[in-house]
Amino acid sequence: MASGLVSMLVLIVLLLVGVSAAVALGLASMGYFAVTRGILEIPHTIIAQRLVAGVDSFTLLAIPMFIFVGHMMNGSGATSRLFAFANALVGHVRGGLAQVNIVASMLFAGMSGSGVADAAGLGAMEVRAMREAGYDEKTTIGVTVGSSLIGPIIPPSIPAILYAVLAGVSAADMLLAGLIPGLLMAGALMALAALMARWRNLPSSPFPGGRALAGAFARAFAPLMTPVILLSGIFAGVFTATEAAAVAGLWALIVATVFYRNLGLRGVIEVFRRTAYDTAVIFFILAASSLFAWVLTRARVPDTMANWITELTTQPAVLMALLIVFLLFIGCFMAVSVAINVLTPILVPIVIAFGFDPVHFGVVMIMLLVIGEATPPFGMVLFAMTKVADTSYEKVALASLPWLGAILVVILLVAAVPQLALWLPGLMR
Repeated sequence: MASGLVSMLVLIVLLLVGVSAAVALGLASMGYFAVTRGILEIPHTIIAQRLVAGVDSFTLLAIPMFIFVGHMMNGSGATSRLFAFANALVGHVRGGLAQVNIVASMLFAGMSGSGVADAAGLGAMEVRAMREAGYDEKTTIGVTVGSSLIGPIIPPSIPAILYAVLAGVSAADMLLAGLIPGLLMAGALMALAALMARWRNLPSSPFPGGRALAGAFARAFAPLMTPVILLSGIFAGVFTATEAAAVAGLWALIVATVFYRNLGLRGVIEVFRRTAYDTAVIFFILAASSLFAWVLTRARVPDTMANWITELTTQPAVLMALLIVFLLFIGCFMAVSVAINVLTPILVPIVIAFGFDPVHFGVVMIMLLVIGEATPPFGMVLFAMTKVADTSYEKVALASLPWLGAILVVILLVAAVPQLALWLPGLMR
């Protein structure tokens, strides 16, 4: 057990000093072997096999497909059409551009599955529009950060696929389980935006008319069909989550090259290049985390932690409260993908022993870790927004706080009412 804790400490220190996640996981694993002299006893082929096992999964093929969809939709100009449709739909209410920001991010979430992609891509458009309309900086930056966090929750969700593979649950169940919580997040943010519109007397614009709304919908129809194809296919049992990702990728390619025709051969090649790069980063982390998880299992860290928690409490509600605080803290220091890879093998057996559904816990876990993307010191969404808004990191972090509070209320609600996450997956059975 002590050697396992040393490995975890080494990992935390390496991450804090800025070592990349995959390298930190690999070095922490090697540190365990050095301390226990396991490197002399364990055949090196087993270490290689553990690395390969981390990425040898049919379900994981959905990840590059979802990444491809996000990049292709960004490159094709679909984001500007989604923003125009959201603006025609809700832009006329008081503080309408704040509502547009949230609705556009919710629609984009059905294609990207990434908060950073939302903040870096759609966020630039949203910030520029709100500034030109005279919105204050706190509202402009805060709502853009908050809305970007919807991306990893609403399917397609890359964290949901990672969790499904590591927890041994259905990827389709995990994708569907995030839909209602994601919509609740959007609803909470829209409610807060409406309150701030009154408090801060935010501007409004006239309704463009039904014809303009219909035109905006028609121009955005093709990208809007992406989540419809994805979810309806999974829900109807026509294809698995991985097959759905492939279909969504094909549809995104058709949208960019046939419907819009504004992405030439060079642009398509660039999308493939960026997809390959992002996939390699994630899979490198997956391989290294598989080895690290094996190290923790050998050191009996999961068993020891389960015993500690059992001695601390036998009440499921207390356990959930402790895990909420723990995951909020961890999310401040670990990227979502790294935290899922490291913690899922440890926490899932514990929550199952306490009677929680692993799919429900997975949704709560992902939502809590996603908040970490918008909290110091390592929040990647904050860094992306600092660049997009051309302002200081501190201002972005402070402006985000009310919106993170609204999201946290939704997380607590989902944690207390499991059916909010489990109802849709239950309909498939």
